[in-house]
Amino acid sequence: MPKRRRSTPTSLRDGSKRRSQPKEDRGSNLQRRPAHSSISIKSFADDFEPEQSRKCYCHNCKMRYVNREQKERMNDELEFKLVEVLNCIESQVEQSIADLDHLVRYKSISVELKYRKIGCDALEWVANRLASLKFRTNLIPISNVPDSCFQEPLQNVLFANYFSSPTKTTVLIYAHVDVVPAERECWFNEPFELSIREGQLYGRGVSSGKGMLVGWLHAFECWLKVNNDLPINVKIIVDMLHEVGSEGVQKYVETRSDFFLDVDYMIFDANSWLNKERPVIACGLTGWAHFGIQVRGANKSLEAGLAGGLVFEPMTDVCHLMNSMLSNTHEIKIPRIDHMVRRLSVTEWQLLETAEFSTSKYMDRLEIRRLRHEDNKVNLLQNRWCKPTLCLHGIEGSDNESECSRTLPMLVTGKFSIKLVPDQELPSIHAAVQDYLHRMCTELHVSTHMKLLLLDSCEPTSWSTTSKHMNALSRAVTEIYLKEPVATAGIAVCLPIASVYRRLINKPILLVPYAMRRDRHHQENESIHEDHFVRHTKVCASLLFEISTLNVKCKCGYIPEYCHLKGVAERLAAERGEDVVVESSFRKMISKLRRRKVVHQPPPERKTKKTIADYLCGPLGKKLLKKRASKPKKQSKQKEAGPERASQQIKIETENIS
Repeated sequence: MPKRRRSTPTSLRDGSKRRSQPKEDRGSNLQRRPAHSSISIKSFADDFEPEQSRKCYCHNCKMRYVNREQKERMNDELEFKLVEVLNCIESQVEQSIADLDHLVRYKSISVELKYRKIGCDALEWVANRLASLKFRTNLIPISNVPDSCFQEPLQNVLFANYFSSPTKTTVLIYAHVDVVPAERECWFNEPFELSIREGQLYGRGVSSGKGMLVGWLHAFECWLKVNNDLPINVKIIVDMLHEVGSEGVQKYVETRSDFFLDVDYMIFDANSWLNKERPVIACGLTGWAHFGIQVRGANKSLEAGLAGGLVFEPMTDVCHLMNSMLSNTHEIKIPRIDHMVRRLSVTEWQLLETAEFSTSKYMDRLEIRRLRHEDNKVNLLQNRWCKPTLCLHGIEGSDNESECSRTLPMLVTGKFSIKLVPDQELPSIHAAVQDYLHRMCTELHVSTHMKLLLLDSCEPTSWSTTSKHMNALSRAVTEIYLKEPVATAGIAVCLPIASVYRRLINKPILLVPYAMRRDRHHQENESIHEDHFVRHTKVCASLLFEISTLNVKCKCGYIPEYCHLKGVAERLAAERGEDVVVESSFRKMISKLRRRKVVHQPPPERKTKKTIADYLCGPLGKKLLKKRASKPKKQSKQKEAGPERASQQIKIETENIS
């Protein structure tokens, strides 16, 4: 991976020399920000609106040819300011922990409707924080949510935008503030209050959405304190129903395609660490295929006492079909289901061998007796992360009531899903499942009507580990952790929302490594190390700089007059009396030539078309043409004298005859 030389002191990157106050003594004295519980949201849109500028990156504009020396000088200035930004993050550790504590206190449990209002309050607090950082914020209510969530107050989603300059790269960052439920009896302390024990931060959401979001907020804040501007343009989507699928947000994103036109990269935080030795950058996302085996019998439901034993029951057939897809050891029996699975490299195999995963602790925590491949940790983790899996979920149309029922359902749907890994194709998986179920219907003598339904799907994806944006992420991680990360596409990350946005927006993805996969994500006593939390904030700040060094594409081809906008960078340059972009000497010469006045002369007289005589060999050709022109005149005289000669010949012939 290409590296960039920096002058950051080593002591600033090492979390062990950061603070003199003991970590155990700071748990009860957290400096909390004042709560923003009011409904009114301060928006930076009231003070800032993009204005028209004379700069552009189009082919016909002078910003097309930017002075490379000035670009390099600006990158060098930002690189020196990055050191100050990292120092600022180091000095604001207590403040960032206080913000995390304030956000953790919101019981934004999305699966329970009674906490919906608290989720809206948490989203408003984030909107106020972003508005104070010069972001244009917009809280949008989403009404087309699932039936289980269609109650007041409606779901909200936060769209925030920071526009610095049309000459900068634009990234989209996704975050969420909702969490899953937590039982107080299973925790060391109150799950919705941040506590610090032996350098570990405990609280619901610290190793997921809330901890990730606070890191980005303080990265923005420190950049603005040092530079008064961000190195790139930033757009943020903050969701409050991430844990229940974000179905309403997905539909809204499809209708708001104009918001994502200028986006160059999408950034998601992922728990991709496997051990403490080296960071891991995931370059692949798993996909899924949700199927339904619809089995139909009679045209209506029947009573068991009257029709039992007379008709073929769909419930019996669907159970046989679902059971036939797995063996007694839970191996997938469908042929060709594991085709096109990428083989692990030597480096990826070593990562699985050194992964911090204990089989016995995992079984004790879940209170289960056995695990598949429990004797071999590498095979166990490979089946967990690198191979397709099949899971049975339930039967729709069956009796779900607690009381006894005597109804025979005649239309049931057995639901199951298959996890897809990179390099697998959804059409081939669909065809393999359909062929297998039709063959099993014949072997099992199924007398009911079976139909396979594809309920939901998403293609798995992977990308290059050596692309320019992946190199930028690798440099940012290396600068903070002082270890070169391992970029892997074989050990994919299961992040459904990233797969959905990849399908809807179709932009390159960056998965920022946040926490380790062992950090009790969505389990009791959820935690993350404090030093790891602070380093993530530094990675976010460093990544903003690294992305700013990448080449910028002109967007006027699909956004009219985009490059004519004035952002924060243009305003600051105008206050300093400078120019954001300086023309190169070559471009200046071309512009001077274009500005010269051209004297318009009347067009010359049109010449007559030349004849053949003009192209022949001089005067000799003209004489020949004159002779040819004179011949037709003699022929015409002979034609005129022709009748007189004919009459004389007739007279001579008549005299001879007589």
